[in-house]
Amino acid sequence: MERYVKYLRKSRFDRDYAELSIEETLKRHEAILDKLAGDRGYHIAKTYYEVVSGESIAARPEIQKMLEEVSLGIYAGVLVVDVERLARGNGADQAYIGQVFQFSGTKIITPLKVYDPSNEFDEEYFEFGLFMSRREYKTINRRLVRGRDSSAAEGKYINSIAPYGYTRIKLLNEKGYTLEPHPEEADVIKKIFSLFLNHAGTKMIANYLNDHQIPTRHGGLWTYSTITNIITNPIYMGKIRRGWSKQVKTIENGQVKKHIKRHKNLADYQVYDGLHPALISEEQFMLAQEIRMGRQPSVKVKDEFVLQNAFAGLLYCGICGKRVGRTTSSQSRGGTPRLRCVNGRNCHNSSADYDVVEKEIVTALCTWLEGYRVKIDTVGFADDIAEQKALLEKCGQALAKLNLQLENAFDLVEQGVYTLDLFKERREKLNSSITEVKERHNRIRTAIEKLEASETCQSNLIPQTEELLASYADMTNQERNDLLKAILRKIEYQKGADGKIEIDLYPRLPHL
Repeated sequence: MERYVKYLRKSRFDRDYAELSIEETLKRHEAILDKLAGDRGYHIAKTYYEVVSGESIAARPEIQKMLEEVSLGIYAGVLVVDVERLARGNGADQAYIGQVFQFSGTKIITPLKVYDPSNEFDEEYFEFGLFMSRREYKTINRRLVRGRDSSAAEGKYINSIAPYGYTRIKLLNEKGYTLEPHPEEADVIKKIFSLFLNHAGTKMIANYLNDHQIPTRHGGLWTYSTITNIITNPIYMGKIRRGWSKQVKTIENGQVKKHIKRHKNLADYQVYDGLHPALISEEQFMLAQEIRMGRQPSVKVKDEFVLQNAFAGLLYCGICGKRVGRTTSSQSRGGTPRLRCVNGRNCHNSSADYDVVEKEIVTALCTWLEGYRVKIDTVGFADDIAEQKALLEKCGQALAKLNLQLENAFDLVEQGVYTLDLFKERREKLNSSITEVKERHNRIRTAIEKLEASETCQSNLIPQTEELLASYADMTNQERNDLLKAILRKIEYQKGADGKIEIDLYPRLPHL
């Protein structure tokens, strides 16, 4: 039996379903594809749901998995609502997708047309469709940017979430939104600027708010970076900023990487008069910027960044769950590198010398590797995979039986054995049973995929960990960090009052 796969992705440029959530849009699209598959008798083996935003293949993990399987030629076709769901990215992405379908002989099936890659006319039509979707994407994107620029120039608030201190409200009798002061948060903003203008530092202000149990909007703790973002935001003097945050694309290891660059100085972006009321005066805001600039470090920043913490992005506090960062003690105490919870003022997890924690993490990794080897050698996943495949076969048999019963029901109503009402009742019950069996079938296939991924994962984790432990002393911190992130999801650190350090490792193992 030929197998087909469905690929579902919501575009932020969908006109028909702009008011719907991602889940609702995908549900409607899936209904369209299910009807298409049912009408043409396609056997759907798998469904991919893309719920991330991104125009390039590199930013969409689900299409990466799908293309990898399509390249193996295991599917007769891929069902999509329209071809633009596959790629609206650059020419390289479009060319790659075209080659994958062409070399594997996999068809692209939409409700309006079936594209056969072995047919040169279909191939040209498909390539032209991708080109036009990319052109449409750029046109719509330019139109959106112009619209947002125009709204900002009119003083409207164009973001979806109001900054701290304000609530977002709809403008009366016209399109767009503005802001109004939040009854409680507005006073906090005024207090922050008052403290800063009286020469309190950002860290001191954060500590003041935390000590007085004034929570952030989401109930968390204040940090100095949050205070800095408030101090530098002209929204609080009644202005709208535009162009302060820009996306910068670079090529790293042959892949396009996106980075967000944010400007802190007013001269680097556009500022317009807003329709919303100011919480502080323009004089107060500009004075705050002068104070901030006067506190800028005079030491020249290094042109090349060198990672000092091998556990960056991995190490978290075992008590409060916050990040554990690297710091350095004062010169009077030897300038020793230490690891400390960023929530140290409110968390009782003690800090420790970097070298000591590093030794404990390496020891814990050695212990884990030894135990993992024993588990793999004695347990494995072969029996589990065989059991799940047997269940999958039973599901297939049950589904075939139900489909046959549904066909017989059609025959019986045509022969006059079933009344129309009886046929409708019977069909609803059979369709309900078919849906349940399909859902169970998909769950079993997912379980098999995860078990098979576990086998692949175990073959990768062990050599990667062995490589790390064997060459750790000769690696740079960046090399250590890259390999650790390939092995572990996170590391939890805790140091008790007795000075004992506990390390918990969370390896990158798939879970059923």
